[in-house]
Amino acid sequence: MSTAGSLLDELRTQYEAARQSTHEHADVEGFQEFDARLRKAFRWLEKAITYLDGLKPAIEHRFDLGHGLVFDSPRFGRGSVGQHTRRIVGFPVLDEINIYYEIVAAKALTIEVAPGGVALADKVLDDAGLQYTSRRVEDAGGTVRKCLISVPPAIPANVLFRADYQTGLVTVTLVNVDRFDRVSLEFPSTSIDEPVLEDLVRLILGRDAAFLRRAPLAGIHGQVPSRT
Repeated sequence: MSTAGSLLDELRTQYEAARQSTHEHADVEGFQEFDARLRKAFRWLEKAITYLDGLKPAIEHRFDLGHGLVFDSPRFGRGSVGQHTRRIVGFPVLDEINIYYEIVAAKALTIEVAPGGVALADKVLDDAGLQYTSRRVEDAGGTVRKCLISVPPAIPANVLFRADYQTGLVTVTLVNVDRFDRVSLEFPSTSIDEPVLEDLVRLILGRDAAFLRRAPLAGIHGQVPSRT
């Protein structure tokens, strides 16, 4: 049998938890303000990527697969900006902004691999999201002596903004932006403004890494990514 005070204790616990949750999220923007901020960011990014798509500027990052395999003279290639919406109490709100672009190098890479190293080479290329073809080279007796892997001069890259209207956070995930890597940062929605977007474009072009110091790693508050 339950004690006389058990229900009251349960209600008090729930009440205090609700008050704590309200306090923690007191500075979270309303969903309409949050949505308006993201829509403004989308329009700004759409214009910026359109300009970069037309200019094809140089990208001052080093895209290195290791073992001396580096893509020469990378430039900004085709780019596009997309969005995804959902509904909150019947109102459509923007919850994702997707930037997709291609980094174009001066020439393709040709990799010569011993038969025993093919699996490792495939994994490195797959992890980087690169397209490639391979050809086995056999000797006169039909024994495979090496494998030649050809990698086109195109690196897929993307930036994803994902909004959480409950916590007021925007997680920005960068894939192959400044190197072959994936990193996610957590921004409060109120910080998604034009200076942040300008820093993102500068990072894409390799002119400055300030964007990476503007927010902590997703899920690890206070720690910013280390880029050397």
